[in-house]
Amino acid sequence: MLPPARIRFVHVAMHKVDFRKSHHGLLAECYRMDLDPFAGDVVLFIGRCRRRMKLLFADDSGLWLCFKLFNSESIKTQFRFLSDPQVKQISAAELQMFFEGSAYTVDKKIK
Repeated sequence: MLPPARIRFVHVAMHKVDFRKSHHGLLAECYRMDLDPFAGDVVLFIGRCRRRMKLLFADDSGLWLCFKLFNSESIKTQFRFLSDPQVKQISAAELQMFFEGSAYTVDKKIK
């Protein structure tokens, strides 16, 4: 459960990000991709082993960084890392599926 924040869009970073980065480093990655967590963008970063996730977002009082480590397996979502910094917009339901470790494909959406 996320704390109350104004959420405009949810994005997933499609490139590999150094998971040693904390608040400021991931905020710089967001700005590099033309996203602004202080304007309501929520950004999900996935570790290269696909067992770790970091979620960066902001509320009125500051910046939040949530971290999840899966116990034994990687996430089951079909996810391919790209070489260039890019993001893909996802729904809040897809974000919840990422957190649960569910299997689905990010590329297909119903019109």
